[in-house]
Amino acid sequence: MHHKQEILEKLTGIQSSRKSYYRELNLVVDEMKKKNRQLEVINCLTKIKIDADWSEVSAYLAEQLSRLIPFDLFALTLVEGTSLSAYVAKRNGADWRVRTLTQSLKRGESVSTSALDRLFQTEHPGCRVTSVALQSRLNKPFGFITLLHQQQPQDDGEHLLLFQQIAEHVGVSVENILLFKDVSEKVQIEARLIQSAKLAAIGEMAAGVAHELNSPLTAILGNVQLLLRETHTEPQRQMLQDVFQCSVRCKKIIQNLLTFSRQEEYQFERLFINDLVEVVLGLIGYQLTVSGICITKRLADEPLAVWGSRHQIEQIIINLLLNARDALHGASSPEIVIKTFRQETDDGVYVGMSVRDNGAGIDAEHLPQIFHPFFTTKEQTKGTGLGLSVSLGIAESHGGTLTAESVRGEYSTFTLLLPIYTDEESADESETGASR
Repeated sequence: MHHKQEILEKLTGIQSSRKSYYRELNLVVDEMKKKNRQLEVINCLTKIKIDADWSEVSAYLAEQLSRLIPFDLFALTLVEGTSLSAYVAKRNGADWRVRTLTQSLKRGESVSTSALDRLFQTEHPGCRVTSVALQSRLNKPFGFITLLHQQQPQDDGEHLLLFQQIAEHVGVSVENILLFKDVSEKVQIEARLIQSAKLAAIGEMAAGVAHELNSPLTAILGNVQLLLRETHTEPQRQMLQDVFQCSVRCKKIIQNLLTFSRQEEYQFERLFINDLVEVVLGLIGYQLTVSGICITKRLADEPLAVWGSRHQIEQIIINLLLNARDALHGASSPEIVIKTFRQETDDGVYVGMSVRDNGAGIDAEHLPQIFHPFFTTKEQTKGTGLGLSVSLGIAESHGGTLTAESVRGEYSTFTLLLPIYTDEESADESETGASR
């Protein structure tokens, strides 16, 4: 009986047809699973956080794409103005570690996929690089996504087609993030401009208040001096002396405030850096000490002179000290170290002044941006992002520089360097003035 059944199956091909049917059915099921997985990943690509930073976006894209395509490194590259920034993600255990590559571009220079591939091949020699451009809604490229393989990938044609299809969906999500950041930046700039206008108004009001206080202080000082001449007994004389000293200190603060707030053409003169530090500490030193901050002065023994505007250089020192104060908020043992020194470089001899705090520090990715106008990591009500930008402009107008060094969670040091003013220059100016 079994023998007859076997002969029938061989003659009719029923068994072989059944095996072929099941094989084709399994292929169809696998293909459907693959398509479902692709749809699931594409759906996830539309759920990128719109306020995420680019490192987070790159890591998220790498995680999702790794479910469909094998690769060793993934990169999200954005072209903004004259800057190219690539965020390269590499798997580190269960997470993705992202590092940033930046490159300056010439104005109007365009970037092609082939040029980008050569850049990555230079950074990762021996890797197979595949880049796809991200197109905006106006069909203009604004970035790229790139896969890097250390060995020749399998099913390269199929994966390349899938990668190109995914790039269309990634482009939409990335463009939405760019639009969100652009709108947010404009809103923040507008808010900071309003805040800057308020600060300017407050400055004018402070100058007016200082003028009003100056008159009664003059009367207080005059009367106390008269009383001191007629009083020779203690403790009355000591009490009057305390009143006199406090009044002199108040008058000095008001004079510094009036000088600082003047809206006049800045006159250049010979200035000693130690004196400028002392004047600024007389103006804002009290509010630093009442904040619990220990101020350490390490001033140079030699008189270090510069040629510049007193009010502008004082403004730099004030900005640096107030920034240090803000960075020390919440620190266990807050300290500001002010140092003046002489520094010789290849470009010449400079007078240096540094302000160092042991506060929160600055993130490495933010450090190159801190001198940009309106860039700030402070809350909107606590900073305008203009202090360091203005300070850098003042330093450069004096032929100097302003630099920053920081480690997150440890310290920040801002260093001002200005060309030294020598006795020879003073003599030259005197001769020039005499000849005039």
